[in-house]
Amino acid sequence: MRTRRNLIIFYVNDDELQRIEKKRKSIGINSRSTYLRKVAIDGYVIHIDYADLKEHTRQIRMIGININQIAHHLNATGEIYQSDLKAIQEMLEEIWRLQRSILSSLR
Repeated sequence: MRTRRNLIIFYVNDDELQRIEKKRKSIGINSRSTYLRKVAIDGYVIHIDYADLKEHTRQIRMIGININQIAHHLNATGEIYQSDLKAIQEMLEEIWRLQRSILSSLR
């Protein structure tokens, strides 16, 4: 008599099956059922929420657009103004602030 009476069935594509088999063989488990049971019970899934990172990326992209506009102005006029330099410095400081924020959220 079977000690395990509950059947679980799921489908995978060819690539997923190859990856499963490669991992199973690499750790020396001969039975696919044993491997999948072990992974399902003892394995874990890491979910990473990229929402904050996407927002930081959007903000950095906007800063880059602003810097490009200033560079375009400089190339068109051949002159740079103190206000342009100050704006670039502020944008760079904002980039560093965002970078520190991203890094601190990963800790």
